[in-house]
Amino acid sequence: MKTSAEVQLRTALRTLRRPLIGISAISCLGNVLMLTGPMFMMLVYNKVLSSKSLPTLAALTLLALLLYGFYGLLEGLRGKLMARVGITFDHRLAPTLFEATLKLPLHFGPHARNHDPLQDLAAIRNYLMGPGPVALLDLPWMPIYFAILLIVNPILFLAAAGGALFLVILSLVNEWATKGTVKVATQAHAATMTLLLDARRNSEAAAAMSMGDDLCKRWGSGYVNSISHARDLADHASVFGAISKTVRHVLQSAMLALGAYLVIEAQMSPGAMIASSVILARALAPIDQVIGNWRSTSTAWQALRRLRALAAKLPKATQQQHGMPRPRHTLSVRDIAIVPPGGAIATVSGVSFEIEAGDALGIIGPSGCGKSTLVRALVGAWPTARGEVRFDNALIGQYSPDALADAIGHLPQSIELFDGTIAENIARFRKDATSEQVIEAARMAGVHDMILAFPMGYDTPVGEGGATLSGGQRQRIGLARALFGNPFLVVLDEPNSNLDPLGEQSLNDAIQQMRQAGKIVVIVAHRPSAIFAANKILSVRGGRAEMFGPKEQVLAALFPRIGQPHKPGPAASAPSVAAPVAPAPTPQAESDAPAASATVTNLDATRAQRASGLVS
Repeated sequence: MKTSAEVQLRTALRTLRRPLIGISAISCLGNVLMLTGPMFMMLVYNKVLSSKSLPTLAALTLLALLLYGFYGLLEGLRGKLMARVGITFDHRLAPTLFEATLKLPLHFGPHARNHDPLQDLAAIRNYLMGPGPVALLDLPWMPIYFAILLIVNPILFLAAAGGALFLVILSLVNEWATKGTVKVATQAHAATMTLLLDARRNSEAAAAMSMGDDLCKRWGSGYVNSISHARDLADHASVFGAISKTVRHVLQSAMLALGAYLVIEAQMSPGAMIASSVILARALAPIDQVIGNWRSTSTAWQALRRLRALAAKLPKATQQQHGMPRPRHTLSVRDIAIVPPGGAIATVSGVSFEIEAGDALGIIGPSGCGKSTLVRALVGAWPTARGEVRFDNALIGQYSPDALADAIGHLPQSIELFDGTIAENIARFRKDATSEQVIEAARMAGVHDMILAFPMGYDTPVGEGGATLSGGQRQRIGLARALFGNPFLVVLDEPNSNLDPLGEQSLNDAIQQMRQAGKIVVIVAHRPSAIFAANKILSVRGGRAEMFGPKEQVLAALFPRIGQPHKPGPAASAPSVAAPVAPAPTPQAESDAPAASATVTNLDATRAQRASGLVS
């Protein structure tokens, strides 16, 4: 079973412990070897110069070179291991966070743009691969260096401790001063990237209506704001970095001067004076590195906090002890209420109906009445705030995501294909899909011949978002994608909005085939020809079910003088959505006349006329 993002994040963080313990051990050896320099200087000053022994100098030099070589190997190994720690952490979380990114709009609605988990993961990965964590691993060795100074001379220890305390306070002030700026800069950058992606996605409309300059100005203002915050952060970093380096150099010089005074007073040897200065530099180096990498450390820490907060908000994975079998019989909706992600008010409430295998349900109603919201709950994209959606009497939540993926086909109102071939899009990019399955779905959708007309056939690239195809072609390929895998429930949201009469004929033929194969088809429609193959109708108004039942009875009650939707044909003209309600025809004309004027958008006008007595 797939685990939740929160569990995956905790697991990934726990897996860092063992390699970090090993790297800490390497840091331990490296810091011990860093005492080579001070010890070498002390021995040269105290032993070699006093004895004037060249063999002793040669032996000490050779030993120092060997220790430094070993230190270099450990440093290189530590850097490589940190790089692999960052890559491993990324690999463990990237698939989970990619899936979370796809689902963000389904959970947070318009607030989804405030979250970018993959960018946060990249910030943490880059930090783990950089010098910041190494400096933090060296920090625990500061007390050991200070203990050595205490052994050498307590006065040197007090001076060094005072300087180190000042640097620590400086780093805390740096964190406090930049915390708000880092957060605002991150938000400003995210806003500019969102606007850039929106402009790129709607480039055709921007070019056609000359919106480029205005969009550029809007993006530019946000970009300048983002850059100004980045400049403020750079200013903070340069100021605090300069202060840190200055203080460190002053401390080293002060340590040398204080050591010279102690040598003059015969309280320590000249070798100990030089060694103490080197040990102080080594003790303060991690603080200096931490301050220098504070911006990346703060960015990574805030990214981790955002990931934890996001993972806690995402739905928890449900543990299925027994997998539910593929649904085959019924779809039941029982008094459901739906609140859009990120919203607080239910836009659909109190809807109930039940349909069986072989049924085709047409959902009609005026724009904004909640039709698309309802079908999003039917396919499991949006959760219900109240009520139940059941397949064969089992709650939709009792099915695993993989089982639902095989059982449901969905053609959304806005068709978005992915950059790839026609075959890959129809197959939903499944690696185990066969050519036979792809062609079967294309034949059922009536697009097989259309695809073969392309020079490369099923291997034709569709471009980003299906840019190389027309709106009607994208919709028909989207229908084939919905039918791929022989799903039990097929939900079509405005499936004929971009289709010509021939495409509408293929659509209705596909719906008839699905009904004969024992599937359930749900069609959201404004144009009456889309519900020709439906045998049941659900009328939705104001987010509530107004009427449900057999198509003839519901349409007769809603439109008593208009009749049934006509079947589209190659020569039929598309009905006009804005057509007025036709005057009452004679009985003979009522049975023969096409229902071109009987559109769902006439519902308000028809009811108003009925209420005023103009329509009996």
